[in-house]
Amino acid sequence: MDMTDPAVSAPAEARIAARGSQSKLSPALFFVLLAALLFRIVTAVTGRPPTDAADKTSAPPPLVRWVSLEKASSSAAAAGKPALYDFTAAWCPPCHRLDDEGWSDEALAEIANRGFVPARVMDREREEGKNTPLVVELQRKYNVESFPTLIVAGADGKEIARMVGWGGKDALEEFLKESKAKAP
Repeated sequence: MDMTDPAVSAPAEARIAARGSQSKLSPALFFVLLAALLFRIVTAVTGRPPTDAADKTSAPPPLVRWVSLEKASSSAAAAGKPALYDFTAAWCPPCHRLDDEGWSDEALAEIANRGFVPARVMDREREEGKNTPLVVELQRKYNVESFPTLIVAGADGKEIARMVGWGGKDALEEFLKESKAKAP
């Protein structure tokens, strides 16, 4: 009797053929890779801003007439109105709700435009690693620690009122009306 193992004595090609090709992906791994690729394509497509010119012009202009930070204080003094600083950030979900539900409301935008000189203070520290010196100065001056924060300040820069967070349209309307009443 021959006691040798046929797998050991068989040529190398025959042993490889018996176990199958090593270049094949398992079906499970193939589907995982395919799913990852599809996910990447979908997120890349849906995350892009519109590139069509028709898409860019179809957005309505903002209802609140924001002034630049550099002009906010002097414009407020010239108009005899308090400044309304909207401290916001692109990554902030409550800030987006304030924009979508608050500042997009015609009545609230009219109160802001009529009673205040509104200015946006956009925090860019997460995106760019730092803010402009003016943004840093305003955040320090008004002790802004979270977003959104609304600050109403007199022409002298003194804080009149503060609202932190997004509490809904009614809370925003009440804040604007009370702030206007407190303003000198």
